[in-house]
Amino acid sequence: MSSNAMAIPNVQIEPRPWVEALHEWVTTVDHKRIGILYIVYALLFLVVGGIEALIIRIQLMYPHNNFVSPQVFNRMFTMHGTTMIFFVAMPVLFGFANYLVPLMIGARDMAFPRLNAFSFWLTALGGSLLYFSFVGGSGLYGA
Repeated sequence: MSSNAMAIPNVQIEPRPWVEALHEWVTTVDHKRIGILYIVYALLFLVVGGIEALIIRIQLMYPHNNFVSPQVFNRMFTMHGTTMIFFVAMPVLFGFANYLVPLMIGARDMAFPRLNAFSFWLTALGGSLLYFSFVGGSGLYGA
């Protein structure tokens, strides 16, 4: 018998394609991933709401400022409030609840995982539709 140790060859693992990883995140029913999606979604809209707040503050910086028109200011003010409540505060709470509650109660997963994923995607669709209507709200008349 030989006293030489067997050498294990260096095995290089190929990285997964990014399309496959994206597909796993889009089609997931795992409560932890859905919670992370909610939190990332809320952080994205936090940036959008912050930009809206910045525009509002620039308009209010001094009297008779014409940075945005009064109609755009009113729409921006309403969208800022809607964004911060419905697209930042609530999704952060839903995200932490999705992530933590099954772990705290010792459950394997949420009760209805596909419904849970569907609710996230409906929330994302609602946010995108609201902002598409905000950007193109004046329609052909504003073109």
